[in-house]
Amino acid sequence: MTTPRFDLRPGLTEPVILLISRRAVESMDLASVFKPLNILLAAREDTWLYRGQLSLVVDGYEDDPRALVDIPDVRNFLRAFSAGWPYWAYFLNQVDDSIILLGSCVCGESYPGGGAVQIDAEKLRSFLLDGFAGVDALFEKHGFPEAENEVISRGLLEVIEQAGMTR
Repeated sequence: MTTPRFDLRPGLTEPVILLISRRAVESMDLASVFKPLNILLAAREDTWLYRGQLSLVVDGYEDDPRALVDIPDVRNFLRAFSAGWPYWAYFLNQVDDSIILLGSCVCGESYPGGGAVQIDAEKLRSFLLDGFAGVDALFEKHGFPEAENEVISRGLLEVIEQAGMTR
């Protein structure tokens, strides 16, 4: 039996776009979003390969002058997404605004407009703990190297801090 090899190089190699349509948002059709995500969980190798590769894109609001975070339907959908798919912190990339968008929708206390968000510290704490729990669950299930868990977790914290969400 050979020991599995892991590619620990940081950065994106094969980004995957999770395209959430306006129709899905407005009808709260989480099933249509969760179904393709099951592919990422199908096999150990797939789970490893797609870590940090997922970009979150909400489509259909290009003609809306508001920022996505200012749209109540988008916030509600992404809150439900975060609650229903605990693996977001493992799969969302740490390069684009995917985590920031999700965190802003989940952790906002108020939304004064123009994309501004006042973050609720307790909601942010819960958001991060939920994210770490999802990462830990996949590492425990598959026996991935603990050092990579630390890289993902530190990266998540850095994204949040660089976005100014901890102030």
